[in-house]
Amino acid sequence: MFSKHLIKDWQLLSPAGRVLVINGFTFNLGFYMLLPYLADHLQHNLGISGWYVGVIIGLRVLSQQGMFLVGGTLGDRLGYKRLILLGCAVRIIGFTLLGVGQTIPTLILGAFCSGFAGALFTPSSQAYLASEYPEQKARDKVFALQNLTSGAGMLLGPLVGLSLLYFDFALVGVISAGLFSLLFVIQWCFLPELESQKNTVHAHSHFWKQWSQMLRHKSFMQFVLCASVYQLLFHQLYIAVPHEIRAVTQDVSIITWVFATSSIMGVLMQMPVSRFVESRLGTARGVGLGMAIMGSSYLWLNISLPWLPALPFVICAVFFSLGSMLVFPLLGSYVPKFCSPKELGSHYGLYSCVGGIYAFIGNISTGWLLSSTNIDHAWVWSGLASFGILSGALLFLQVNQHAKRQNIGLMQ
Repeated sequence: MFSKHLIKDWQLLSPAGRVLVINGFTFNLGFYMLLPYLADHLQHNLGISGWYVGVIIGLRVLSQQGMFLVGGTLGDRLGYKRLILLGCAVRIIGFTLLGVGQTIPTLILGAFCSGFAGALFTPSSQAYLASEYPEQKARDKVFALQNLTSGAGMLLGPLVGLSLLYFDFALVGVISAGLFSLLFVIQWCFLPELESQKNTVHAHSHFWKQWSQMLRHKSFMQFVLCASVYQLLFHQLYIAVPHEIRAVTQDVSIITWVFATSSIMGVLMQMPVSRFVESRLGTARGVGLGMAIMGSSYLWLNISLPWLPALPFVICAVFFSLGSMLVFPLLGSYVPKFCSPKELGSHYGLYSCVGGIYAFIGNISTGWLLSSTNIDHAWVWSGLASFGILSGALLFLQVNQHAKRQNIGLMQ
Protein backbone atom coordinates (compact mmCIF):
# COMPACT_ATOMS: atom_id res chain seq x y z
CA MET A 1 0.00 0.00 0.00
CA PHE A 2 2.82 2.40 0.90
CA SER A 3 4.72 1.74 -2.34
CA LYS A 4 1.52 2.01 -4.39
CA HIS A 5 0.76 5.50 -3.04
CA LEU A 6 4.41 6.51 -3.37
CA ILE A 7 4.52 5.50 -7.05
CA LYS A 8 1.29 7.36 -7.66
CA ASP A 9 2.63 10.51 -6.02
CA TRP A 10 5.93 10.19 -7.94
CA GLN A 11 4.00 10.02 -11.23
CA LEU A 12 2.41 13.34 -10.32
CA LEU A 13 5.79 15.04 -10.63
CA SER A 14 7.01 16.91 -13.69
CA PRO A 15 10.61 16.25 -14.87
CA ALA A 16 11.77 19.41 -13.06
CA GLY A 17 9.78 18.41 -9.97
CA ARG A 18 11.54 15.04 -9.89
CA VAL A 19 14.97 16.71 -10.00
CA LEU A 20 13.99 19.04 -7.16
CA VAL A 21 12.52 16.25 -5.03
CA ILE A 22 15.66 14.15 -5.52
CA ASN A 23 17.69 17.25 -4.62
CA GLY A 24 16.00 17.20 -1.23
CA PHE A 25 17.64 13.84 -0.56
CA THR A 26 21.10 14.90 -1.74
CA PHE A 27 21.01 18.27 0.08
CA ASN A 28 20.20 16.57 3.36
CA LEU A 29 22.64 13.71 2.85
CA GLY A 30 25.55 16.14 2.56
CA PHE A 31 24.15 18.50 5.20
CA TYR A 32 23.50 15.90 7.92
CA MET A 33 26.81 14.17 7.40
CA LEU A 34 28.43 17.23 8.96
CA LEU A 35 26.04 19.44 10.94
CA PRO A 36 24.92 17.04 13.73
CA TYR A 37 28.55 16.56 14.78
CA LEU A 38 29.82 20.10 14.23
CA ALA A 39 29.05 21.48 17.69
CA ASP A 40 30.70 18.52 19.43
CA HIS A 41 33.73 18.78 17.09
CA LEU A 42 34.14 22.48 17.81
CA GLN A 43 33.85 22.09 21.57
CA HIS A 44 35.70 18.85 22.25
CA ASN A 45 38.11 18.37 19.34
CA LEU A 46 39.11 22.01 18.89
CA GLY A 47 38.50 23.17 22.49
CA ILE A 48 36.26 26.12 21.56
CA SER A 49 34.10 27.49 24.39
CA GLY A 50 30.34 26.91 24.45
CA TRP A 51 29.57 30.57 23.77
CA TYR A 52 31.73 30.63 20.62
CA VAL A 53 30.19 27.34 19.49
CA GLY A 54 26.77 28.96 19.81
CA VAL A 55 28.00 31.95 17.81
CA ILE A 56 29.44 29.78 15.00
CA ILE A 57 26.37 27.52 14.78
CA GLY A 58 24.06 30.52 15.11
CA LEU A 59 25.96 32.43 12.39
CA ARG A 60 25.48 29.54 10.00
CA VAL A 61 21.75 29.63 10.67
CA LEU A 62 21.55 33.43 10.52
CA SER A 63 23.58 33.72 7.31
CA GLN A 64 21.32 31.11 5.74
CA GLN A 65 17.85 31.96 6.86
CA GLY A 66 18.62 35.56 7.73
CA MET A 67 19.74 36.09 4.11
CA PHE A 68 16.91 34.13 2.52
CA LEU A 69 15.16 37.37 1.60
CA VAL A 70 18.15 38.41 -0.52
CA GLY A 71 18.43 34.97 -2.11
CA GLY A 72 14.71 34.76 -2.83
CA THR A 73 14.58 38.23 -4.38
CA LEU A 74 17.60 37.42 -6.57
CA GLY A 75 15.85 34.23 -7.66
CA ASP A 76 12.78 36.18 -8.79
CA ARG A 77 15.00 38.50 -10.83
CA LEU A 78 17.84 36.33 -12.12
CA GLY A 79 16.16 32.94 -12.39
CA TYR A 80 15.71 30.13 -9.91
CA LYS A 81 18.11 27.70 -11.65
CA ARG A 82 21.00 30.20 -11.54
CA LEU A 83 20.56 30.76 -7.82
CA ILE A 84 20.34 27.03 -7.10
CA LEU A 85 23.64 26.46 -8.93
CA LEU A 86 25.32 29.43 -7.25
CA GLY A 87 24.20 28.19 -3.84
CA CYS A 88 25.72 24.76 -4.46
CA ALA A 89 29.05 26.36 -5.44
CA VAL A 90 29.18 28.50 -2.29
CA ARG A 91 28.30 25.55 -0.03
CA ILE A 92 31.21 23.56 -1.47
CA ILE A 93 33.51 26.28 -0.13
CA GLY A 94 31.72 26.51 3.21
CA PHE A 95 31.69 22.80 4.05
CA THR A 96 35.34 22.44 3.04
CA LEU A 97 36.31 25.25 5.45
CA LEU A 98 34.21 23.79 8.28
CA GLY A 99 35.84 20.41 7.77
CA VAL A 100 39.49 21.48 7.63
CA GLY A 101 39.34 24.76 9.61
CA GLN A 102 41.24 24.96 12.90
CA THR A 103 40.87 28.64 13.84
CA ILE A 104 37.81 30.65 14.79
CA PRO A 105 38.10 33.11 11.82
CA THR A 106 38.29 30.20 9.34
CA LEU A 107 35.35 28.44 10.99
CA ILE A 108 33.30 31.64 11.03
CA LEU A 109 33.95 32.11 7.30
CA GLY A 110 33.00 28.49 6.66
CA ALA A 111 29.83 28.86 8.73
CA PHE A 112 28.88 32.01 6.82
CA CYS A 113 29.51 30.45 3.39
CA SER A 114 27.66 27.23 4.19
CA GLY A 115 24.71 29.22 5.51
CA PHE A 116 24.63 31.82 2.75
CA ALA A 117 24.65 28.99 0.21
CA GLY A 118 21.35 27.77 1.62
CA ALA A 119 20.00 31.32 1.38
CA LEU A 120 20.76 31.24 -2.33
CA PHE A 121 19.36 27.87 -3.35
CA THR A 122 16.59 27.02 -0.87
CA PRO A 123 14.01 29.78 -1.60
CA SER A 124 14.58 29.36 -5.34
CA SER A 125 14.10 25.60 -5.03
CA GLN A 126 10.86 26.10 -3.07
CA ALA A 127 9.62 28.79 -5.45
CA TYR A 128 10.44 26.65 -8.49
CA LEU A 129 8.55 23.68 -7.00
CA ALA A 130 5.56 25.83 -6.02
CA SER A 131 5.47 27.36 -9.53
CA GLU A 132 5.31 23.87 -11.04
CA TYR A 133 2.21 23.05 -8.97
CA PRO A 134 -0.20 26.01 -8.68
CA GLU A 135 -3.09 23.83 -7.43
CA GLN A 136 -3.11 23.58 -3.62
CA LYS A 137 -3.77 19.84 -3.16
CA ALA A 138 -1.10 18.86 -5.70
CA ARG A 139 1.32 21.30 -4.08
CA ASP A 140 0.67 19.82 -0.62
CA LYS A 141 1.46 16.32 -1.95
CA VAL A 142 4.62 17.42 -3.74
CA PHE A 143 5.96 19.28 -0.71
CA ALA A 144 5.20 16.22 1.42
CA LEU A 145 7.04 14.01 -1.08
CA GLN A 146 10.03 16.36 -0.98
CA ASN A 147 9.93 16.15 2.83
CA LEU A 148 10.01 12.36 2.53
CA THR A 149 13.15 12.33 0.35
CA SER A 150 14.70 14.97 2.61
CA GLY A 151 14.02 12.66 5.54
CA ALA A 152 15.80 9.83 3.74
CA GLY A 153 18.85 12.08 3.34
CA MET A 154 18.53 13.09 6.99
CA LEU A 155 18.53 9.37 7.90
CA LEU A 156 21.61 8.36 5.93
CA GLY A 157 23.61 11.56 6.49
CA PRO A 158 24.36 11.10 10.22
CA LEU A 159 25.15 7.41 9.69
CA VAL A 160 27.66 8.19 6.93
CA GLY A 161 29.05 11.08 8.98
CA LEU A 162 29.48 8.91 12.08
CA SER A 163 31.37 6.27 10.10
CA LEU A 164 33.69 8.94 8.67
CA LEU A 165 34.31 10.41 12.15
CA TYR A 166 36.33 7.29 12.99
CA PHE A 167 38.90 8.57 10.48
CA ASP A 168 38.82 12.38 10.76
CA PHE A 169 36.26 15.19 10.89
CA ALA A 170 38.08 16.87 7.98
CA LEU A 171 37.11 13.89 5.81
CA VAL A 172 33.46 14.52 6.68
CA GLY A 173 33.72 18.11 5.45
CA VAL A 174 35.54 17.22 2.22
CA ILE A 175 33.13 14.42 1.25
CA SER A 176 30.11 16.61 2.09
CA ALA A 177 31.55 19.28 -0.20
CA GLY A 178 32.07 16.60 -2.86
CA LEU A 179 28.38 15.67 -2.77
CA PHE A 180 27.43 19.27 -3.48
CA SER A 181 29.92 19.29 -6.36
CA LEU A 182 28.13 16.29 -7.84
CA LEU A 183 24.78 17.99 -7.24
CA PHE A 184 25.99 21.10 -9.07
CA VAL A 185 26.79 19.04 -12.17
CA ILE A 186 23.47 17.14 -12.07
CA GLN A 187 21.40 20.31 -11.82
CA TRP A 188 23.45 22.08 -14.49
CA CYS A 189 22.65 19.23 -16.88
CA PHE A 190 19.14 18.12 -15.97
CA LEU A 191 17.23 20.96 -14.28
CA PRO A 192 15.54 23.03 -17.01
CA GLU A 193 14.97 26.75 -16.82
CA LEU A 194 11.50 27.54 -15.48
CA GLU A 195 9.29 28.29 -18.47
CA SER A 196 8.00 31.55 -17.00
CA GLN A 197 11.60 32.78 -16.57
CA LYS A 198 12.86 31.87 -20.05
CA ASN A 199 13.92 34.72 -22.30
CA THR A 200 11.86 37.26 -20.40
CA VAL A 201 12.68 40.39 -18.47
CA HIS A 202 10.17 41.02 -15.70
CA ALA A 203 9.28 44.59 -14.89
CA HIS A 204 10.12 44.34 -11.21
CA SER A 205 9.74 47.30 -8.91
CA HIS A 206 12.73 48.29 -6.79
CA PHE A 207 13.41 45.52 -4.33
CA TRP A 208 12.97 47.75 -1.26
CA LYS A 209 9.45 48.65 -2.41
CA GLN A 210 8.61 44.98 -2.76
CA TRP A 211 10.07 44.24 0.67
CA SER A 212 8.11 47.12 2.16
CA GLN A 213 4.88 45.80 0.64
CA MET A 214 5.53 42.36 2.11
CA LEU A 215 6.23 43.79 5.55
CA ARG A 216 2.95 45.76 5.40
CA HIS A 217 0.99 42.66 4.32
CA LYS A 218 -0.67 42.01 7.67
CA SER A 219 -1.95 38.47 7.04
CA PHE A 220 1.34 37.31 5.57
CA MET A 221 3.39 38.74 8.42
CA GLN A 222 1.09 37.20 11.03
CA PHE A 223 1.59 33.84 9.34
CA VAL A 224 5.37 34.34 9.13
CA LEU A 225 5.76 35.37 12.78
CA CYS A 226 3.89 32.30 13.99
CA ALA A 227 5.20 29.78 11.45
CA SER A 228 8.84 30.78 12.05
CA VAL A 229 8.70 29.21 15.51
CA TYR A 230 9.20 25.96 13.57
CA GLN A 231 12.80 27.03 12.87
CA LEU A 232 13.43 27.94 16.52
CA LEU A 233 12.28 24.48 17.59
CA PHE A 234 13.99 22.58 14.77
CA HIS A 235 17.44 24.08 15.19
CA GLN A 236 17.63 23.01 18.82
CA LEU A 237 18.46 19.58 17.37
CA TYR A 238 21.88 21.02 16.49
CA ILE A 239 22.86 22.69 19.75
CA ALA A 240 20.49 22.06 22.68
CA VAL A 241 19.97 18.32 22.15
CA PRO A 242 23.67 17.46 21.51
CA HIS A 243 24.61 19.58 24.56
CA GLU A 244 22.13 17.70 26.74
CA ILE A 245 23.22 14.33 25.37
CA ARG A 246 26.84 15.11 26.21
CA ALA A 247 25.91 16.41 29.69
CA VAL A 248 23.64 13.48 30.62
CA THR A 249 25.20 10.47 28.88
CA GLN A 250 28.70 11.39 27.62
CA ASP A 251 27.80 9.25 24.58
CA VAL A 252 27.91 11.31 21.37
CA SER A 253 26.61 8.37 19.29
CA ILE A 254 23.14 9.00 20.77
CA ILE A 255 22.98 12.06 18.49
CA THR A 256 22.94 9.62 15.58
CA TRP A 257 20.05 7.70 17.17
CA VAL A 258 18.06 10.91 17.53
CA PHE A 259 18.48 11.86 13.87
CA ALA A 260 18.00 8.28 12.68
CA THR A 261 14.74 7.91 14.62
CA SER A 262 13.39 11.17 13.25
CA SER A 263 14.46 10.30 9.72
CA ILE A 264 13.07 6.76 9.70
CA MET A 265 9.72 8.07 10.86
CA GLY A 266 9.81 10.73 8.15
CA VAL A 267 10.57 8.22 5.40
CA LEU A 268 7.96 5.67 6.48
CA MET A 269 5.18 7.95 7.70
CA GLN A 270 5.36 11.30 5.87
CA MET A 271 2.97 10.40 3.04
CA PRO A 272 0.45 8.52 5.25
CA VAL A 273 0.46 11.44 7.71
CA SER A 274 -0.07 13.93 4.86
CA ARG A 275 -2.96 11.87 3.49
CA PHE A 276 -4.47 11.75 7.00
CA VAL A 277 -4.20 15.54 7.24
CA GLU A 278 -5.87 15.94 3.84
CA SER A 279 -8.74 13.52 4.59
CA ARG A 280 -9.35 14.05 8.31
CA LEU A 281 -7.62 17.03 9.91
CA GLY A 282 -7.38 19.79 7.32
CA THR A 283 -4.66 22.40 7.09
CA ALA A 284 -5.67 24.49 10.12
CA ARG A 285 -5.74 21.61 12.59
CA GLY A 286 -2.68 20.03 10.95
CA VAL A 287 -0.43 23.06 11.47
CA GLY A 288 -1.80 23.81 14.95
CA LEU A 289 -1.48 20.27 16.26
CA GLY A 290 1.89 19.71 14.55
CA MET A 291 3.52 22.79 16.06
CA ALA A 292 2.19 21.98 19.53
CA ILE A 293 3.49 18.41 19.37
CA MET A 294 6.91 19.61 18.18
CA GLY A 295 7.28 21.99 21.11
CA SER A 296 5.95 19.55 23.68
CA SER A 297 8.39 16.85 22.54
CA TYR A 298 11.19 18.63 24.44
CA LEU A 299 9.40 17.96 27.74
CA TRP A 300 10.58 14.34 27.48
CA LEU A 301 14.11 15.59 28.18
CA ASN A 302 13.04 16.32 31.76
CA ILE A 303 12.97 12.55 32.37
CA SER A 304 16.15 10.83 33.58
CA LEU A 305 16.58 7.06 33.09
CA PRO A 306 20.03 5.93 34.34
CA TRP A 307 19.34 2.35 33.19
CA LEU A 308 18.61 3.51 29.60
CA PRO A 309 19.79 7.13 29.23
CA ALA A 310 19.16 7.28 25.47
CA LEU A 311 15.42 6.55 25.76
CA PRO A 312 14.16 10.10 26.63
CA PHE A 313 16.10 11.50 23.66
CA VAL A 314 14.68 8.87 21.30
CA ILE A 315 11.12 9.47 22.56
CA CYS A 316 11.67 13.21 22.09
CA ALA A 317 12.75 12.49 18.49
CA VAL A 318 9.61 10.39 17.90
CA PHE A 319 7.20 13.12 18.96
CA PHE A 320 9.28 15.86 17.35
CA SER A 321 9.22 14.00 14.04
CA LEU A 322 5.48 13.41 14.24
CA GLY A 323 4.84 17.11 14.78
CA SER A 324 7.24 18.05 11.98
CA MET A 325 5.54 15.68 9.54
CA LEU A 326 2.20 17.31 10.31
CA VAL A 327 3.28 20.92 10.02
CA PHE A 328 6.32 21.33 7.75
CA PRO A 329 4.86 20.49 4.29
CA LEU A 330 1.74 22.53 5.08
CA LEU A 331 3.74 25.63 6.00
CA GLY A 332 5.83 25.44 2.84
CA SER A 333 2.88 24.94 0.51
CA TYR A 334 0.80 27.67 2.20
CA VAL A 335 3.11 30.60 1.36
CA PRO A 336 1.87 30.99 -2.28
CA LYS A 337 -1.57 31.97 -0.96
CA PHE A 338 -0.13 35.38 -0.06
CA CYS A 339 1.49 36.43 -3.35
CA SER A 340 1.58 36.30 -7.14
CA PRO A 341 3.67 33.58 -8.88
CA LYS A 342 6.34 36.13 -9.90
CA GLU A 343 7.02 37.01 -6.24
CA LEU A 344 7.29 33.50 -4.80
CA GLY A 345 11.05 33.65 -4.24
CA SER A 346 10.87 36.89 -2.26
CA HIS A 347 8.00 35.66 -0.10
CA TYR A 348 9.71 32.35 0.64
CA GLY A 349 12.83 34.39 1.36
CA LEU A 350 11.18 36.65 3.92
CA TYR A 351 9.40 33.70 5.52
CA SER A 352 12.71 31.88 5.99
CA CYS A 353 14.57 35.08 6.93
CA VAL A 354 12.38 35.61 9.98
CA GLY A 355 12.81 31.92 10.83
CA GLY A 356 16.57 32.40 10.71
CA ILE A 357 16.38 35.27 13.17
CA TYR A 358 14.27 33.12 15.50
CA ALA A 359 16.74 30.23 15.19
CA PHE A 360 19.78 32.46 15.77
CA ILE A 361 18.30 34.00 18.92
CA GLY A 362 17.17 30.56 20.07
CA ASN A 363 20.60 29.00 19.56
CA ILE A 364 22.42 31.78 21.39
CA SER A 365 19.88 31.75 24.23
CA THR A 366 19.73 27.99 24.76
CA GLY A 367 23.52 27.69 24.39
CA TRP A 368 23.94 30.22 27.20
CA LEU A 369 21.15 28.82 29.39
CA LEU A 370 22.29 25.21 29.12
CA SER A 371 25.91 26.21 29.84
CA SER A 372 24.89 28.03 33.02
CA THR A 373 25.22 26.11 36.26
CA ASN A 374 22.53 28.23 37.95
CA ILE A 375 19.61 27.41 35.66
CA ASP A 376 17.57 24.21 35.78
CA HIS A 377 17.39 22.74 32.27
CA ALA A 378 13.71 21.96 32.84
CA TRP A 379 12.98 25.68 32.33
CA VAL A 380 14.55 25.52 28.87
CA TRP A 381 12.44 22.53 27.78
CA SER A 382 9.27 24.07 29.26
CA GLY A 383 9.98 27.33 27.42
CA LEU A 384 10.36 25.53 24.07
CA ALA A 385 7.12 23.63 24.70
CA SER A 386 5.30 26.89 25.45
CA PHE A 387 6.54 28.47 22.21
CA GLY A 388 5.30 25.48 20.22
CA ILE A 389 1.86 25.36 21.83
CA LEU A 390 1.29 29.13 21.53
CA SER A 391 2.37 29.34 17.89
CA GLY A 392 0.29 26.25 17.06
CA ALA A 393 -2.82 27.83 18.55
CA LEU A 394 -2.26 31.10 16.68
CA LEU A 395 -1.60 29.31 13.37
CA PHE A 396 -4.79 27.26 13.78
CA LEU A 397 -6.83 30.42 14.33
CA GLN A 398 -5.31 32.28 11.38
CA VAL A 399 -5.49 29.45 8.83
CA ASN A 400 -9.02 28.59 9.94
CA GLN A 401 -10.17 32.20 9.57
CA HIS A 402 -8.46 32.48 6.19
CA ALA A 403 -10.28 29.37 4.96
CA LYS A 404 -13.62 30.73 6.18
CA ARG A 405 -13.06 34.03 4.35
CA GLN A 406 -12.23 32.15 1.15
CA ASN A 407 -15.39 30.04 1.45
CA ILE A 408 -17.52 33.15 1.98
CA GLY A 409 -15.89 34.77 -1.07
CA LEU A 410 -16.68 31.72 -3.21
CA MET A 411 -20.33 31.69 -2.05
CA GLN A 412 -20.71 35.35 -2.98
